[in-house]
Amino acid sequence: MPCQRIVDILRSATCPQNCDLTPMKIPEGKAVMECRDLHFHYHDGKEAVAGVSFSIAPGEAVALCGPNGSGKTTLLKLLTGLLSPDEGEVRLGGRVLDDAGAKEAFRIVGMLFQDSQDQLFCNYVAEDVAYGLKQLGVPQAEIRDRVDLALHLCEAEHLAHRPIHHLSGGEMKRVALAGLIAMRSPVLVLDEPTSGLDPAASTHLIELIQHLNHTHGSAFLIVTHEMDRVPLLARRVLVMEGGRLLADGDTRSILTDVPLLEQARLQPPAITKFYFEKALRDGKKADWLPLSVEEALSHDAASPRLLEAEVSRAV
Repeated sequence: MPCQRIVDILRSATCPQNCDLTPMKIPEGKAVMECRDLHFHYHDGKEAVAGVSFSIAPGEAVALCGPNGSGKTTLLKLLTGLLSPDEGEVRLGGRVLDDAGAKEAFRIVGMLFQDSQDQLFCNYVAEDVAYGLKQLGVPQAEIRDRVDLALHLCEAEHLAHRPIHHLSGGEMKRVALAGLIAMRSPVLVLDEPTSGLDPAASTHLIELIQHLNHTHGSAFLIVTHEMDRVPLLARRVLVMEGGRLLADGDTRSILTDVPLLEQARLQPPAITKFYFEKALRDGKKADWLPLSVEEALSHDAASPRLLEAEVSRAV
């Protein structure tokens, strides 16, 4: 595989290396992931997930947001077969995820745990990234290619022969993600993927997610508390509160609905909140709210020109 700067690969509209990362095809017309009226109780009787229903289409990127204790991580475990629902059902690629199907779930969905140490169990990095492929019976030559590419994209190729227990927390997260990428699962479920990463590593991870989603068609369900990053990661947002799905909508409509977010004990992106609070203090209605600093700057720069054009038309 020719060596190329990762940033050039991730920021290109098309994959300059023609990376073979296209996920397994889902039957036509089927959701890559779907849950119907999911309920789950813990042993103490607490209902952690209460009647949750939604679906994710192939190639769709969705953010799942909610305060601590809202049921997000429990929901992820139900969606990936780590827990079984008390009521309702999960479908992956159109197939019901039951006790028998749970053994095949890893072909459809890959999950990145919040603490990646929980999912790394081989002695060395390359061995761990290759583990799932070996279970699928992938030829050895193809395994090497997939492992090399996945480590390269995660900027972890220099770690290939390092013992797992010698990795830092951020390195473990990159290695765990490389294992998911190598599997080419149609949907990746990421639990707080930027948690514990420094700003540069977080930026790289976001660009990698964008590359896999926009260029290769991987679907994502991403749990995050970092609301400023949600517009970079997803076009759709699910909001959970008290085990229930409080809202499901496009990213802009959810993140600019400040009363809704406050009801869910969430904050909008910092720049969104600034413009919302400024409008309130000025006694105006917040007709438009930016989701990023770049949006705010572009809008503010355009506003005087728009006003001048309106005045000219009126004259």
